[in-house]
Amino acid sequence: MFKLERITDFVKFKNSGSNEIFKFIKPDDNDKLSEMKGFDLQDLLFYLDDYYLSLRDELGLSEDVTFGLELEFEYAMRKRIEDKLCDTGLFSEWITKIDTTLTDGAEINSPILKDEKKSWEQLQTVCDIVSPNAKIGSHSGGHIHIGAQTLGANPESWINFAGLWAAYENIIFRFGYGNFLTSRETMDDYSKTISPSMRSDYEYLKRLSEVSLKDVIRSLHYGKYCAVNLNHVVNPDRFITSNTIEFRCPNGTLDATIWQNNVNLFTKLLRYATSKDFDEDTINRRWEQIKDKFTDLRWYDEIYLSQALELCDLIFDNNLDKVYFLKQYLKSFATADKRIGKAKPFTLRK
Repeated sequence: MFKLERITDFVKFKNSGSNEIFKFIKPDDNDKLSEMKGFDLQDLLFYLDDYYLSLRDELGLSEDVTFGLELEFEYAMRKRIEDKLCDTGLFSEWITKIDTTLTDGAEINSPILKDEKKSWEQLQTVCDIVSPNAKIGSHSGGHIHIGAQTLGANPESWINFAGLWAAYENIIFRFGYGNFLTSRETMDDYSKTISPSMRSDYEYLKRLSEVSLKDVIRSLHYGKYCAVNLNHVVNPDRFITSNTIEFRCPNGTLDATIWQNNVNLFTKLLRYATSKDFDEDTINRRWEQIKDKFTDLRWYDEIYLSQALELCDLIFDNNLDKVYFLKQYLKSFATADKRIGKAKPFTLRK
């Protein structure tokens, strides 16, 4: 499967550049990383450790996918930020608001965005403006709204999503910690874990011979302050402004590459739930393996490599996406005991 010569000299390759991984696996291929064993897996992880992520021009998302971002930050010099947004012509679309849940807090809400170069360039500009004029504190979140039409109007897709989320919530959370090693301090207050509830409703809904989309969405909505908030869903059949699935679990960040990577993960989770190739057997088997383990959010800080490899093989169809996912999830295999510890940087500026 992997025909390249193995690495045997760590020192020789340590500073050889960040793209060596794509001499080992081709970015456009779709290798089953969860099936890699022994030296192949060891080499993949070695190359991954030396690879740094950068902002992509686009992710290859479908034209119908829409999303919006809420950038929260603290100790904000709001007037300076607003003046800079005015200078760049973004002030009327990227809206600045006060956030009273944060210390000298503010947030910027993006316009409705699509996966195109212009969107990512605007995001980069906004992050560059805010970065010297605010901080990401221990309470800052990074909420992402994705148009409900991405998941669609088929009740089965929503039920699939519930099963998928339940089986991999711990992986999704650690990935969403971004450039931190743990969740923000207020995660339990504003983005509660929902894995057991999702699984319980998944099993209940699967037993029904017939169920309406309205009933499915009602069953899976656990309130605004949960990791997945369905309060904004109006009509999943088509695009409507503010008709979104909100993902509240990512930590705040002012790194555009991490924002883009988060959008990619959540969109691909939703799209996979609509797939005719949805692998219910794997989802159910994984749930049986993890169902008794996660009784505390601190468990989510740990690394579960086989589970992460399995998830990326399920939802991504190319190695580039998988590498981006694994790099942000693994964070050089670092973990932290204290809250909100910083990860080693893993992104490059464009």
